[in-house]
Amino acid sequence: MQKRWILEIYDNGRRKRTLISTHEFDDFPSLVTKIIENRARTFVVGPPNKATPDDFQALLDLRSNGFKVEPK
Repeated sequence: MQKRWILEIYDNGRRKRTLISTHEFDDFPSLVTKIIENRARTFVVGPPNKATPDDFQALLDLRSNGFKVEPK
């Protein structure tokens, strides 16, 4: 059971994207803050079991605002 949000941050290189870092978060607002701080990157998000439909909607909202967010 996954209990924390997992965020992988990738650099979009010229030929292939490269994993820069991986972070774990206890709460969704901290995850969003990290995404906003690294706007030019691509993100892969692994949700915890406690994730709510509102959390998933917020991730979709980030995508609609130009953030490159993908589910894990």
